[in-house]
Amino acid sequence: MKVEANFIDYGIYIDGKQAFIISLNHVIHEELMDTEVEENPAGSGSTGGSKDVNQQSHIQNSRNENLKKYCKAIIAKLEHAHRILIFGPSMSKFELQKEIREHKQLKHVTEALLVTDVLDKNAAIRFVADHYTHVTAGPQVFTGIKSE
Repeated sequence: MKVEANFIDYGIYIDGKQAFIISLNHVIHEELMDTEVEENPAGSGSTGGSKDVNQQSHIQNSRNENLKKYCKAIIAKLEHAHRILIFGPSMSKFELQKEIREHKQLKHVTEALLVTDVLDKNAAIRFVADHYTHVTAGPQVFTGIKSE
């Protein structure tokens, strides 16, 4: 049986080019580069007709497979996960959330998904720290009224 002290809260930032895996103690465990298929691979000029449609379908299938592999590489880095915050501007975060939900070793994990602007490493670390500080502190009501 795992002891709760062994559980780790993670933040995973994903944009179109990279992902940061951040633990609650503000350590970047990994920085992963996205390996998606290029928009227009060499030799893929537009020829029209069904050949072009088949080529586009092949490119999309390759992107989907690469995205799944990318998400699985991220998931493989999440040891003893307790909570996971997935955030960033990339649509890839939705696929990552789906893969996490389907991964049987992570069934007990609570995950949240937030859309953000592009962030650098330091901003991503602050974002994760702020998120978990507010989550563990519980809901707070801000009225905007100063007490004197």
